[in-house]
Amino acid sequence: MFKDIVVAFDGSKHAEAAILTACDMADRYSAKLHVVHVPELHDQAIAVGASAVVLPVDEEALQESGQTMIKRAEQLAKGAGHTFSSTDILPGAPGDAILASATEKGADLIVSGRRGHGQLKGILMGSVSQKLASSADCAVLTVK
Repeated sequence: MFKDIVVAFDGSKHAEAAILTACDMADRYSAKLHVVHVPELHDQAIAVGASAVVLPVDEEALQESGQTMIKRAEQLAKGAGHTFSSTDILPGAPGDAILASATEKGADLIVSGRRGHGQLKGILMGSVSQKLASSADCAVLTVK
């Protein structure tokens, strides 16, 4: 039924459960696993008098953080007896980047945590899992 599974990972407890669930699904269907991490950029600004100066995002630190997330996902998968067919650290809005990755990989299932680290943003703008469920061309499984 499922041949390619994309699992979204942001380091949250729900995302860790999503990795383990995706590994279980891969076992059941002999599917390939692909992990995607989309670092969320947090602009910082310093007030200077009546104005503010926006500090640029440190791209090197962002990539290092992304690599740390991928290594954690790989540890979880390895503990469940799996390796990933591909690992991606992608820029952009998480929902859009995950959907693009799923399309590129020809995924027939996306697995994600129900709630990630961006909870306040999710309340205000809609969560990543809601975006995936409403926009994906394939099945979506959200894990608590």
